[in-house]
Amino acid sequence: MANSKMPTDKELRERGYMTSDEFVDRLIPGLKEYLRRNWGRGATELNHPEDLISNVSVYIDVAYHVIVDFGVTEKE
Repeated sequence: MANSKMPTDKELRERGYMTSDEFVDRLIPGLKEYLRRNWGRGATELNHPEDLISNVSVYIDVAYHVIVDFGVTEKE
């Protein structure tokens, strides 16, 4: 039987792993800034949820491609 040692939390974190709360905490500030700058109306302007979610979708899609293309850790 093969030796299947599970990676430690430290090893996983070195590979960019994080908790869902950590992920959301890192995502939200940039997303808020993106929406404010994209709409150019300020944080107090009312917007329709369909418009907001379509912009969130674009932001998330771009973020996904950046992570896939560039990774989340330094290249060795």
